[in-house]
Parts: sequence; C-alpha cells; structure tokens
Amino acid sequence: MSQPRQSRALVIVNTDFCSSDGDVVFGTRRGAKREAEKLSNVLSRLNYKVKLMHNKTAKEIEDLYQQECCCEHGEYFVSVISSHGKEGVIFGCDSEPVKLTQIFQILSSEKCLAPSKIPKIFFIQRSVNMPLQERSPGSTL
Repeated sequence: MSQPRQSRALVIVNTDFCSSDGDVVFGTRRGAKREAEKLSNVLSRLNYKVKLMHNKTAKEIEDLYQQECCCEHGEYFVSVISSHGKEGVIFGCDSEPVKLTQIFQILSSEKCLAPSKIPKIFFIQRSVNMPLQERSPGSTL
C-alpha cells in the first residue's frame, strides 16, 4: 500500500529590509523569525512538508510560488508570509512590492496544475510601517 502524498507548506519570513543600494528601508522585524520557526515546527508535526525561507526578495518570493507549481501536493497547500506590507501587498527583503493577487494567480493558473486543484490556505502577517526616511524624528517602530 502506498503512502499518501504529504501536504505542503511554504513559510516565508522577511525580517531585514534594504533597498537596491543597500540602505535600510524598513525596521527589523524582531521576533518574526522565531515565530515562523515555531509555526514551521507545528506544521511539521501535523505531517506537512514545510519549506521555511528567510529574507527573500520580491522576485525570489514569486519564484518560490512558481516552484510550488511543479511539486506534488497532498490534500492541502498552506502558505504563510510574514513581512512588511500594506493593503494587498507584501514587501520582499529588497523592499520591492509583491501583489498578493500575483501570488494567487500563480497558484491558480492553468500552468500550475498540481496545487490549482487542492484547497489553499493563506496566512499573511504584515507589519504596516512607513519607510525609515518618511518617519518623523523620534518616532519608533
């Protein structure tokens, strides 16, 4: 008797943000890495095959979802993104935006047959902070 395919989970946590010229744009998201690791452990105990990724650029985030299209999936796909963001957008560690609708389209496209046919659960944890250069003197994160 063959084993059922394992459900998959992709956990992306961005904690450090810089622009293309190396300037720090957003504050560091303290504690986010530890939270993502704990969540990954819980998903693993629930028999999910977990891919935990740290500090990914906008392009790398989109590429990770493209890669999920080629993977064999079990009954569910869980996606967790923990990053800075605003309404409908999360930021890569390069401070470039990724529209959530783009991620949803990647996973539901006709080219992405594996996860397009199974339930997908998304958890988006975004910190809504202004870029450092837009803050008034003395403001905190």
